[in-house]
Amino acid sequence: MRDDVWTLVRFLHVLGAATWVGGMIVLGAVAVPAARRAGDRAAGRRVVTSAARRFGVIGAVAFALLVTTGFALIDHRGVAVGDLAESDYGRRIVAKMVLLAAMGVVTLLHALWQGPRARRADEADDPATARRWRLLGAAFDGFLLVAALATLWLAVSLVP
Repeated sequence: MRDDVWTLVRFLHVLGAATWVGGMIVLGAVAVPAARRAGDRAAGRRVVTSAARRFGVIGAVAFALLVTTGFALIDHRGVAVGDLAESDYGRRIVAKMVLLAAMGVVTLLHALWQGPRARRADEADDPATARRWRLLGAAFDGFLLVAALATLWLAVSLVP
């Protein structure tokens, strides 16, 4: 393919990363704290749930774009799967893929397991259980932030 096509692929890759990671940061650093300060816990929960569900669709598309363009870029550089362990570049790619896979799993656990349980405990007026589920959510958020930053560091280190 021509260079301008690969520039577009790289652009889409960075766009996917920015959308996915940026969206997670906005939810965690802006939407959740703003909803908590709103005063009405139930309304705040509805706003965060709505924003998270909306972002879930956008984030899934961004994640798929990130993975698809990432594999295309690896192929474009002529790096075979067997070569990944043989070079510093390949090891960084593997580390990035492992982090992305872990982030994908944690994101799914957060959205499909922890979040709904925290919400149900809140709705059942069980503050102790809700707090435990929210603490787990905070741990998930912390992991996602650190892993996202590490992944971004690895991504920047790959640029020749």
